[in-house]
Amino acid sequence: LRRTPFAEIASILPTASPSQGSSSNNSVYSIQLRTKNGKKFTLADEISSRQEARWIVSQLETLAGLKLDTHVEVNLPLGVRVQPAQLRTPQTGIRGRTSGSSWVPFAVFGTIVLALFAWQTNKWSGRNRSVRANGSRTATSPRPRPVRPRVFSVPLTDADIGRVLVLPAQSQAEELFERAIGHDTRALEVFSRQIDGWIGHINQSDRVAQLVRRAQFSKDLRIRIAQMDLSLAIEGFHENEQAADSLIARASADPQHRAWAAYYLGMLAGRGVDPDRIHKLLVDYARNDKEPNVRQWAVEGLRFLGRDEVLDELFTSFTQDPSMNVRDRAGCNISDGGVFTRKQRMRMVPKFIELAAQPNLPPQMRSWCFMALHEITDENLPADADAWNRWQADHGAEKMDEFERIEWWQVRGDE
Repeated sequence: LRRTPFAEIASILPTASPSQGSSSNNSVYSIQLRTKNGKKFTLADEISSRQEARWIVSQLETLAGLKLDTHVEVNLPLGVRVQPAQLRTPQTGIRGRTSGSSWVPFAVFGTIVLALFAWQTNKWSGRNRSVRANGSRTATSPRPRPVRPRVFSVPLTDADIGRVLVLPAQSQAEELFERAIGHDTRALEVFSRQIDGWIGHINQSDRVAQLVRRAQFSKDLRIRIAQMDLSLAIEGFHENEQAADSLIARASADPQHRAWAAYYLGMLAGRGVDPDRIHKLLVDYARNDKEPNVRQWAVEGLRFLGRDEVLDELFTSFTQDPSMNVRDRAGCNISDGGVFTRKQRMRMVPKFIELAAQPNLPPQMRSWCFMALHEITDENLPADADAWNRWQADHGAEKMDEFERIEWWQVRGDE
């Protein structure tokens, strides 16, 4: 028997961990309740979608009367790659009615809502259990210990710069990037000056893997852009047309590595390398490649371009691609992935509202529309197209003005 009064709840938050036994970027998410005395309880786990986990948490925070804060805490074990390496094979199964990932999070949400109402009346009881379907190796194998994030008490000083710049390139990159992720602007400046010299001298260490994952969902677009620089440097790519030509040729000649090439081509284009040619190529792969895996990673590559028209192209993938995995990633990249500004994303709100209002829209697509609307606007409205239409009419211009006033690099993120 366990009762937790609302007054004792400090926070409810999603946490991310990579799939056990995988070297890919496939993460699973859990939902933790944390009390004011430091105790932690897992309310649900094995949720496959970051957005679904964040949406569930936002609903729970509303019910519990907590401040809305759906950042994701990363629990990253050792040795996990966070980019689609050449050997990476993302899942390509359909996320539809036959997939547990489509309905389990909402079943979990319903269960937790009932539990919260029970807490409110001080009648909740039950035994500690997992939402896993069976006792698989994932449930029984110990997870490797994560890399411990470093906390720097003060911003980078002149003395720190002198110390860091005599370290090996790997150590330089790791410390400067970790400081930058913590919003140390001077560290970011030094990082940007040094990055070219690290090419060929740095690799994907356990700490770098953790830092890249954190940077992908930074609240600062400058950090997300620096992550592109670091990821390209790790792969040995200079940001020039020679690198673009090499990747384009590889994608054309070797279908097995086309997805990998598309991802890094997107980064090159985002850093100003032959953006028009690469943009056209990625759109072609996203629309026409027969392999869902390639279309998915072309969609991932497009998120780095930051162009207004790319959001429309991602919306086309979101609504028309045969693969629900591709649709899922396109929707996520519109709402909070990549390097689009909040003002750019806000322009997509009417499209999501119009789509959600379609009477024959599949339930999964409708739920993704409302999750995207929440991510873009920070508004916590009911999953109802009419409610969102009223909000857009009454407050849409006001919200756009708000996003126009903030710094271009300020976005929704985890840290």
